Amino acid sequence: MKKLVLVLTLCIVAMGTRACPYCGCGNSNFQIGVLPTYSNAFVGVRYSYTHFKTDSGTQFSRDYFHTTELWGGYKVGRWMAMAFVPYVAIHKRSDDGDVNSSGLGDITLLANYRAFSVTTPGDVGRTSVTNALWIGGGIKFHTGQSRVDLQDPAFTVGDFTQVPGTGSTDYLLNANHYLLRGNDGWVTNATYRINTSNAQQFRYGNRLYLAVNYFHSYAAGMWVIRPTTGVNLVVNGSNRFQDVHVAGSQGFVLSGTAGVNLQRGRVGLLVNGTWPLAEDLYHGLTQMRMRASAALTFSF
Repeated sequence: MKKLVLVLTLCIVAMGTRACPYCGCGNSNFQIGVLPTYSNAFVGVRYSYTHFKTDSGTQFSRDYFHTTELWGGYKVGRWMAMAFVPYVAIHKRSDDGDVNSSGLGDITLLANYRAFSVTTPGDVGRTSVTNALWIGGGIKFHTGQSRVDLQDPAFTVGDFTQVPGTGSTDYLLNANHYLLRGNDGWVTNATYRINTSNAQQFRYGNRLYLAVNYFHSYAAGMWVIRPTTGVNLVVNGSNRFQDVHVAGSQGFVLSGTAGVNLQRGRVGLLVNGTWPLAEDLYHGLTQMRMRASAALTFSF
């Protein structure tokens, strides 16, 4: 049961994905997702894709973000550490033309501590129930390229959303609760990201992430299949440039999610999709269209 808790570790971290030129709403909109089954450690590669669109009547923007990352985790005792090294590619189409940017993103390190894990044995004919709580935090380093040309006559604050890195060192606090009953489980996550200003005096607003997911495990020969479904809410604080509020940069996205984790021995395949249910970004002019990810992992 403890291994199953680790398998379903879901939390949110901040990394270098970007979005629309107005709000930066795609920045750090990155989540770990369902982890592979592993005894001591795992390594893997993951690809994610996010699409935003903005229409303001006289202006338009279509923003596409592709992130390929190396990720891994290691656990010892009640502790679990994870690392993420992303490579970010950005493509933007707008009335100003096309913009392409790519490079190393911001590396993130996380550590989580199992505060408690209690299993209540089931009586005859009843299934045991497990409650577990993990708490922790992490740091996102400013390893990605983040500088923009402030002297360019065409400069806007949206230029900060078109580079692979944020230029700031940011901090994360998170809590994850698991309620497991037999092959069914519910996972609730809450994460808060505290952002700082970069060297060019741009600061993304702090971000709150809440998520609730349900899963069920099936055994199919040598395979274990775990479909998941749920909802998540991301709330963006206001961005600031040179200590001035960036109008329209705060907002929220409420999304539905669905995915599946396929595991055979030490090899795992994870696929997940996210679609907005309700949102308010840049006064409703920007919309998140979708997010999808796929990962291949090896556990040992």
